[in-house]
Amino acid sequence: MRNRFRLKIFLLLGLLALSAQLWSATDKYRIMWREDPATSMVIGWNQRSGHSPRLYYDTEDHGQNYEAYATVTIPTRVAEAKGMKNNFVRLTGLRPNTTYYFLIVDSEGISRRFFFTTAPDNPNQRISIIAGGDSRNNREARRDANLLVAKLRPLCVMFGGDMTASDTGPEWKNWLDDWQLTIAEDGRMTPVIVARGNHEASNKSLVDLFDIPSPDAYYALNIGGELLRIYTLNSLIAVGGKQKQWLENDLQLHEHMMWKIAQYHFSTRPHTSRKKEQNEQFIHWSSLFHQYGVKLVIESDAHDVKITWPVKPGVGPGSHQGFVRDDITGTVYAGEGCWGAPLRPADDIKPWTRAAGSFNQFKWLWIDADQIEMRTVRVDGASKVASVPRDNPFHIPQGLTLWNPPTGDVVIIPRKAPDPFKPYPGEDELFVSREGGKASQPQKPASTSAAMEVWSFEISRFGQGLKLSWVVYNESPNLKYELQRSEDGGHTFHTIGTINGKGQTRNEYQFLDTEINSSPGKNLRYRLRYLMPDGKINTFNPREEAILSAEGWERFPKLVPDPSTGRIKFAYELKRPGKVRAILLDIRLDEMASMELPNQKPGKYLKAMDLTALPPGRYLLIIRADGRPLRRYRVVK
Repeated sequence: MRNRFRLKIFLLLGLLALSAQLWSATDKYRIMWREDPATSMVIGWNQRSGHSPRLYYDTEDHGQNYEAYATVTIPTRVAEAKGMKNNFVRLTGLRPNTTYYFLIVDSEGISRRFFFTTAPDNPNQRISIIAGGDSRNNREARRDANLLVAKLRPLCVMFGGDMTASDTGPEWKNWLDDWQLTIAEDGRMTPVIVARGNHEASNKSLVDLFDIPSPDAYYALNIGGELLRIYTLNSLIAVGGKQKQWLENDLQLHEHMMWKIAQYHFSTRPHTSRKKEQNEQFIHWSSLFHQYGVKLVIESDAHDVKITWPVKPGVGPGSHQGFVRDDITGTVYAGEGCWGAPLRPADDIKPWTRAAGSFNQFKWLWIDADQIEMRTVRVDGASKVASVPRDNPFHIPQGLTLWNPPTGDVVIIPRKAPDPFKPYPGEDELFVSREGGKASQPQKPASTSAAMEVWSFEISRFGQGLKLSWVVYNESPNLKYELQRSEDGGHTFHTIGTINGKGQTRNEYQFLDTEINSSPGKNLRYRLRYLMPDGKINTFNPREEAILSAEGWERFPKLVPDPSTGRIKFAYELKRPGKVRAILLDIRLDEMASMELPNQKPGKYLKAMDLTALPPGRYLLIIRADGRPLRRYRVVK
């Protein structure tokens, strides 16, 4: 009996030993692109021990049966760096938009079965991309973000640098171990496109760990045929000179691309006061972005969260730090890191900032031939988030938390400028403010609050009520707000809520008004009074912001006066003969300028209005035909 027991133990240990030997001595898997993402892939791993690694791959899934796979190859390159033996197999001649299954076999056994899907080469196929950076210190946040990559199943990840804190071998081993969480439960791997950050000691770190296509760490890749070209730039070397010349030449050669987006590490205009402005990037890159239609730029380094309105380099009215808002031809700058690096306050807000904050996040991009949809994903609590369906990466899974600032949780970047003669859907129904007559006159702001500004005031539906949101800059201390409502077009107002001010540089407020009719009429208006500590009262009458829509005032086309002439140009179309009147209203809805255009024939018109005599500010331009509202524009001078 004892001998039988010993025999069973011996056999069990032998089986366990044999089982252990079946697994290859490989780990720290990652995949990248050096060439056309539709027809190539680089597969990288660390060879812990053993020898003679071979990669087997096929478009059919054969599980662990490596002999059944159609093709076998050996590493193209081996780089010993950061205490690892980094093996890279460069696959070429692949088929676009095709899934390939693979495993690695070495002298010690067989790896897990993985798979990847090549990029499409069809510009009419929508793609999903995750973009972010700065994963240095906080492994919990880093692992949450990585896990969400696996669950959201994007086509690729754009990573803007600063993977580790000190670029050491132990840190890189931890980073690559954490990166394994980006591999889905079914073995799906996601390519990563990496940029160099200031915590990468040299370009060589990226060359040896990710087999990037350029020793200078700047390069570009096409995705979807002519759909998208991604530019990865290097903030850590001279941004002018050779790099600028390459960028300009490449942009010229690829003007035909539907979309061009860029990523790099340093934020050109960081939104935290703890980081300096990158004027060299502004000089050498920003003008090229605008000139060649780069519509989106992803930045890192600042460890905060920001999205700008579309901006372009410019001077004159509305310009700040060299940028001026331009909704038609401008570039959206987004970022700024937060994949696990230490968070910094977003305390350097610009006039052209759309939204800013401070939390761990990345950007989720849905790109097609017509537009980019950008969402900001909060990465905390990733374990509670469901996975998107394998056949639908454009599904927002249960449990996913999206950032929803007052300007909305989705940023839409259209590829083509809107037709100035085409009315926006439901344009007449959106406007809530009283048209005609005089609004109540606000008191002059007290000198103690001269620098204070209510930057936006938005009204959106919320259930059966209305949600009122406003943003204030340079708020005076010990301030109180009274939110008032009028149901007779602004003749009488009643206080519906009182809110204590926060007294910071930038403050966001919200108030839910549920005591209204579920279908509020055009006579409904709101205003904001702020009570100063010295007893004085100032009143803010919402003008362009008083729009009953989730997108609000931003749905109206924006006009900015030509700096050389001081004139704005506005378009409208008449379907029948009539008298046209253009009215420009100020913050108080007082008429500041007007144009009479009698006896207009049917057709399309482009007219100009001189605003040189008006002070800087924001205005509303209403175009009427025979007294009937025809078009509305927001005007920023």
